[in-house]
Amino acid sequence: MAIANDINLDKAPLLQAEQEKKQEISLSKVWKPLEAIASKTCRRSIITTLKPSFFGQSPKPRKVHPTSWLDGVRGYASFFVFLFHFQHCFNFRWLVGYGSEDRGGNNYGFTQLPIVRLTYAGQANVAIFWVLSGISLSLKPIQLARSKSWGSFFDTLFSSIFRRGMRLYIPVFFVQFCVILATCLGFYNYAWELTQDWPFEGVNEAQFEVFDSNMQQIQDWLGVMAELLNPFTNTFPKYDLHLWTIQREFQYSIVLFATLAGFSKLRPRIRVTLTAAFFAYCMKVNQGDIALFIAGMGLAEFLQIRAENAERLPSIEKSSEENHSPTVFWGVLLYIGLHLLSWPYEGAETSPGYIALSNAFTDFSSEEDQRQIIGDQCRRMGAAVFLFSLCGCEWFRKPFLTSTAMYLGKISFPLYIIHGPVNHVVGHPLVEFFWGFMGNETPFTYAFGIGLAFTISAIIVVWLSDIMSRVVDAPSVRFGRSLQEKWSY
Repeated sequence: MAIANDINLDKAPLLQAEQEKKQEISLSKVWKPLEAIASKTCRRSIITTLKPSFFGQSPKPRKVHPTSWLDGVRGYASFFVFLFHFQHCFNFRWLVGYGSEDRGGNNYGFTQLPIVRLTYAGQANVAIFWVLSGISLSLKPIQLARSKSWGSFFDTLFSSIFRRGMRLYIPVFFVQFCVILATCLGFYNYAWELTQDWPFEGVNEAQFEVFDSNMQQIQDWLGVMAELLNPFTNTFPKYDLHLWTIQREFQYSIVLFATLAGFSKLRPRIRVTLTAAFFAYCMKVNQGDIALFIAGMGLAEFLQIRAENAERLPSIEKSSEENHSPTVFWGVLLYIGLHLLSWPYEGAETSPGYIALSNAFTDFSSEEDQRQIIGDQCRRMGAAVFLFSLCGCEWFRKPFLTSTAMYLGKISFPLYIIHGPVNHVVGHPLVEFFWGFMGNETPFTYAFGIGLAFTISAIIVVWLSDIMSRVVDAPSVRFGRSLQEKWSY
């Protein structure tokens, strides 16, 4: 045994050296392929992330739910708000109604016509946002309340309230972090210079000051973000003025949740009556945006009633679809809603189609602020009536169930919070660049430079929104749900 041990000990260093050498050779042979695979995987992952989701995908049948059209409406509204915030910097014609005598007259542009003007009407599309939020947030609670599933109703309401802030603010703060990073790297320098000597004929959107010190810039940004996070104030954050809707969205959502809880155990007819009364009251006291959320709650109940009736009486539902009388009724409501939504910001009292309505609502000796309030209220009524007509007639929902509408709906929230920074950093300088070598003396070259710059900006906005919907927006929803599951009973 001793001899054996001595032999083993004597040979051990040699054996160990041979093993280490073999291991080194083996690791070297293995590592290089792994390194190549890792680098390729990393590149592939980056390329996959940066590639728009609609590229390279095999066509698959889309899953269309009964309420999928809501996403389509939201998608178009978000894109039209983007178009509004781009074009309003280059002219003031968007303010004036077709045929109006305001701003020198000659207001006969095709884009000034009612309904057509909705493709770039910012406030009208924001009003649609509010109603859509009311419908989306109310659908499930209303369904559970009608089925008297009180345990599930409470759980749903708890989940919605707990996750609402994270759902709204996580994507916003991600984009705003990118904004402050871009500012510190100098990408906003020219945007700031443009606002100091505005070269265009439209609205000069207020732009945050670019400081010489990055530390001073970050401190200023942190103060603005703290104000944006405060749900008890209404601000217009200067790092992106368009984010004023985020605070309101959160505030009005909480009011809606409280209303759902307070009305939940009422009998359906009483709940519908009180919802309509609450809507009218909010409109009366000039809280029209809250009224739109309440209108969404009423429309959610209307959708649920229609769904229940269709389940109970499928033959009657089918026969009603064959009858064109209801379609005509909903068609009239659709036009009324779109016409009210198109209420001009200026000159309604001299714009054909709005003169009689203006006479009915106010006299011309009223102050300008009062006329503006009336215009806002009419647009809000239009948003509620427009979506009511879509809730009532499935045929009118078809344009919002196309693949384009569904895709825009998928990226609608990222598109809304990204388009402002892209407009300032890319869009406005591009217009000046194109005008620099093609001129802007004629109406054609003036509009062509704007259109070309918008096309490039739209490609960038949609691309970035697509990435963000996958990388930030969807994960933020999952994060809220996982946090709820971990922290709740």
